[in-house]
Amino acid sequence: MTGEVIVERDGEVVTITLSNPGRRNAISLDMYDVVERECIAVNEDSSVRALVLRGADGAFAGGTDISHFAGFASGEDGVAYEARISQVLSAIRHVQVPVISVVDGPCVGGGFVIAALSDLVLCTPGARFGSPIAYTIGNSIAPTSIARLWWHLGRRLTSEVLITGRLLTADEALAAGFVNAVLDPAGLEMRLADILAKIATAAPASLRSFKEFERRIDASLATIVSDDVFDEVYGSGDFHEGVTAFLQRRPPQYSGT
Repeated sequence: MTGEVIVERDGEVVTITLSNPGRRNAISLDMYDVVERECIAVNEDSSVRALVLRGADGAFAGGTDISHFAGFASGEDGVAYEARISQVLSAIRHVQVPVISVVDGPCVGGGFVIAALSDLVLCTPGARFGSPIAYTIGNSIAPTSIARLWWHLGRRLTSEVLITGRLLTADEALAAGFVNAVLDPAGLEMRLADILAKIATAAPASLRSFKEFERRIDASLATIVSDDVFDEVYGSGDFHEGVTAFLQRRPPQYSGT
């Protein structure tokens, strides 16, 4: 597995950039580990006022590196994987300062969920959003992630995106309320700078309170049982066919088994 996470500090702002050249910034488990660690570090540094999430080389993130799934032997492997990813997403959710995702190009799968967990999303006209996993490798996403997508896109559009695998354009994401602004690269950087300047003058305790209440709302979903569903999906023949087909660069032939 390849890829790296670039972490930069500029005054009170930490920027995390996902980089996996040539693979649309697919996220390896090592990269997830770094993201989790850096989110925890942000909370431990009271001088940080904002966290910016970006992708390198014309993409935001393409989800988990599919080569990781090649070693899965049973549904239990999928349950363990989802628990691990849930831990990373929880770290993003628990960042106490505003989290801003800056999206250019594909923002799909795990990247789509990361953007949904952010407080603000800015994107370029070339951004695309979705989770076509039912048509690529045949896995699933957590109920808490589906709930986040419901809140940002609405239930019907979320269902369309997941059921059809269609990617939303930047303008569609804006109209649905998933993103805050669609701007050309220069305009996007200006808008980001303006937002960060505003955050720098806000009362930190107020901003923390907004996020804490949102987390408490999220916590109400933590009781939803999901391991049995993940065990069925990741243990299916279709999942293994999806992974094999993806790595062989051919369309999957799903059979419903």
